[in-house]
Amino acid sequence: LIDVAAQKYSAATGWEDVGPLGSLPNYRVFRKRSSKLGKRNGGTVPSKDGLAEEIGVTGISRLSQGKRLYKRALVDDGMSKDLQVMKRQDLVLRQGPMGFGDGTRNSGLNKWKEINDPKYGDQWHLVNNIEKGHDINVTGVWKQGVTGQGVTVALIDDGLDYTSEDLLDNFDFRGSYDFNDKTKLPTPRLRDDYHGTRCAGQIAATRNDVCGVGVAYGAKVAGIRMLSAEVSDRDEIEALNYAMDTNWIYSCSWGPNDDGKTVQAPDKPVEDAFIHGVKNGRGGLGSLYVFATGNGGNVGDNCNFDGYTNSIYTISIGAIDHLDQHPPYSEMCSAQLAVTYSNGDGRGIVTTDLGLRACTSKHGGTSAAAPLAAGIFALALSVRPDLTWRDVQHLAVRTAIPVDTRDSDWKDVAMGRKYNHKFGFGKLDAGRIVEAARTFQKVGKQTKIAASKDAPGARIEAITSRSGVGKTVERTVQVTKQQVADAKMKRVEHVTVSIDIDHEYRGNIEVWLKSPNGIQSQLAAARPHDASKEGLHGWRFMTVKHWDEEPAGNWTLQVRNAQLSNHAGTLNEWQMTLFGESTEEEPHHTVPAVGSDKEITATET
Repeated sequence: LIDVAAQKYSAATGWEDVGPLGSLPNYRVFRKRSSKLGKRNGGTVPSKDGLAEEIGVTGISRLSQGKRLYKRALVDDGMSKDLQVMKRQDLVLRQGPMGFGDGTRNSGLNKWKEINDPKYGDQWHLVNNIEKGHDINVTGVWKQGVTGQGVTVALIDDGLDYTSEDLLDNFDFRGSYDFNDKTKLPTPRLRDDYHGTRCAGQIAATRNDVCGVGVAYGAKVAGIRMLSAEVSDRDEIEALNYAMDTNWIYSCSWGPNDDGKTVQAPDKPVEDAFIHGVKNGRGGLGSLYVFATGNGGNVGDNCNFDGYTNSIYTISIGAIDHLDQHPPYSEMCSAQLAVTYSNGDGRGIVTTDLGLRACTSKHGGTSAAAPLAAGIFALALSVRPDLTWRDVQHLAVRTAIPVDTRDSDWKDVAMGRKYNHKFGFGKLDAGRIVEAARTFQKVGKQTKIAASKDAPGARIEAITSRSGVGKTVERTVQVTKQQVADAKMKRVEHVTVSIDIDHEYRGNIEVWLKSPNGIQSQLAAARPHDASKEGLHGWRFMTVKHWDEEPAGNWTLQVRNAQLSNHAGTLNEWQMTLFGESTEEEPHHTVPAVGSDKEITATET
């Protein structure tokens, strides 16, 4: 049907049908023919303007042809001045053999004791011999022979140095592609194309006599090069779904500008690529998208203004330092699920660098936290490959450990857990998550309840008192027991709030959501650098703080001004959507076997 509709559209408009939009089933891409570019070989040369048409669903969406996405690399905490001024020499990278990753897997019950990598002792995030217990607790997992076997993690980044002796044996050629230069091998080509290689080393650097090891040193890594130039929607969509039966996890240490004033989300076709991935990746079990929360903490940024990290389809991971404390650069928000280690207090992450035997101790930012989390999830999937994308999120919530518990933002939430906007549910623990994965009872299907839209047109008063905050606007919507029964919802997982606010100074806006149980999420914090007068129109916030709560009852939105006086606004409308677990079972899916075209049956528990 879509082929017929595409032909009719092309004939009616004169636009060229250039084919599907990645693997999205309901999209076709059209390009406008431009006579200004002249004729070539008897045909009209198409311009770069592109449209994607979703037949019978939303009509026409214009595809972005170039946007900048930013790496969330090391932030200066007193240790990185030399990195910022460092002159990197151009590297001529050789093309390796086509049998990438065919080497012997680094696994075995006793192999973990034989780690002789020269910088392994400096990888405090793996084994911290100075501040005992301030690490990811992984050696016990290795001792069991669990090293990530059978799992490929794709780094959507600026390339991957597959010639490195630390990565060559674990490089997955099949899951790799260069969308910047349109070639199969994701070769780093620019002076600053070292980010993806460093992240890959954290995950799967092999056991040898080079640098250190990865958290899942028996896993494979693929490189999807996308960040070395401006990104089109089409390339981003194809990257997010690239080889999604080979690539089980996508590690994404990037996003919009962390400048404390940007509000940016994926365009709808890109968002649909995430949905396509969680519905169809890994044979229907769902791709895992692990995102860094962002490095804008020092300028008051908040990860709920980033539509990648606050998506229900991504796992947002923030940073802690070697003392289990919150580094100032790591952004806080209610969409953050958990944290793990990165640089801070003068100590960085040791990992693989560009070059045959290169190593660095200057890796960090939330860019380092996301791949470390991806590696931990690879360990979990290697013992339970049948887990769905939501199962893994449940495991993270249930096994995360609260840290720096004197921080005042730790609050009691459902099921006896605690939550903190700086730390999520706590730090990831490899031992706990792998052990829990072995016996995990898979959750039911995803279901949702869309509450009634509330359009109050309520004025958000300017600050007039010395308290520094304005009068709070409160609006309440009810989720009835009948709605819960109709949706067959057992418990809440993610909650989204779509909001429309006119405002004279966007950085003043603070927004909370209070559940029927009195648990309060901060959806938006004041941002001192955001002086925009554009307000928030159709922006969607997300919170995981209400995970496992009962859905029925009154949910209250609270909005007020904070920070600067003499700036008012209007809450035009808002709508809350609860996503959660259904009483219906998740359909059976077959796990795609890595390394062959065969399939294996998922273990039912």
